[in-house]
Amino acid sequence: MVLSRSRLLYIGTVLVSGIVLGYAARLNPAWQQTAVPPAAWPFAVSLILDLAIGQLASQGKAEPLTMGDRFVAVIGAGLIVTLMIAFG
Repeated sequence: MVLSRSRLLYIGTVLVSGIVLGYAARLNPAWQQTAVPPAAWPFAVSLILDLAIGQLASQGKAEPLTMGDRFVAVIGAGLIVTLMIAFG
């Protein structure tokens, strides 16, 4: 199965956000005690990108995201954040 540019961009961006958010949470230990744990923060990035790509898909300018795309991106980014905090 070949992934389109929009799907690759989405997955890559959410995974990179996991690295950035994990690094930020590791540098600021107080953030690790917030009501929403850092491992869930990639959901916010995913939501913003999903809405943007959904709009483009409705206009026929991008391929719509699948649940598999979302699963790989969000779970992967959450694991990255968790591992960076645990081993940092």
